[in-house]
Amino acid sequence: MDTPSPYQTPQTQMPPQPPKDVPDMILHEPGAIKTFGVLHLVIAGYGILMGVISLVGTVFFQGLSKSLATPRGVAGPSGADQEMAMTNYMNELQVFTYVSLAFSMVLAVLLILAGIGLLKGRESGRVMSLRYAWASLVTKAITFAFTIAVVMPATKRMTETLYQGMPGKMGDTMGSVVQYSQLVTILITCIYPIVVLVVMKGQKIKEYLAARAAA
Repeated sequence: MDTPSPYQTPQTQMPPQPPKDVPDMILHEPGAIKTFGVLHLVIAGYGILMGVISLVGTVFFQGLSKSLATPRGVAGPSGADQEMAMTNYMNELQVFTYVSLAFSMVLAVLLILAGIGLLKGRESGRVMSLRYAWASLVTKAITFAFTIAVVMPATKRMTETLYQGMPGKMGDTMGSVVQYSQLVTILITCIYPIVVLVVMKGQKIKEYLAARAAA
């Protein structure tokens, strides 16, 4: 075992120091970066799938409405009345449906770009995530207002026909549930973009991605 020489000064006995150009602390990648990268891609894929299903349902709604109509002999409006009510509802909201689908596809593309960027540890992924979050919240605010002004009244007209003849207040109750569930659904879909805003503005993620970009 080597022992310090009594002829060495204290400075010469100190362990070797790292070069001055080596950073004092190695930045560790926050786990949220990869987590949200994967979540972005999963949610984007789910959104595209639901968009395709909605588009197919809208295009082939005429045949679908016939199968959903109540058969003759059941209390309430006839199958023809139900089919007419659903057809009128879809015609009233046709433009809104297609515009919503178009915006959903745009948001899905933003999510895919953001997800890929985050998985690659790029600052552009964080920036694109913030753009997606703001675009999503603005879109949902507009959708919320349009739903109150147009969609809910159209839904009420449809449900009044579909649930006509139901005992007591059951028809009115079911109609209200259908109407207000539309607003609740929009509010629930606001949760993810809000979380994305909070997380992607976090100091650790900003510092880590900025350091990677500067390297």
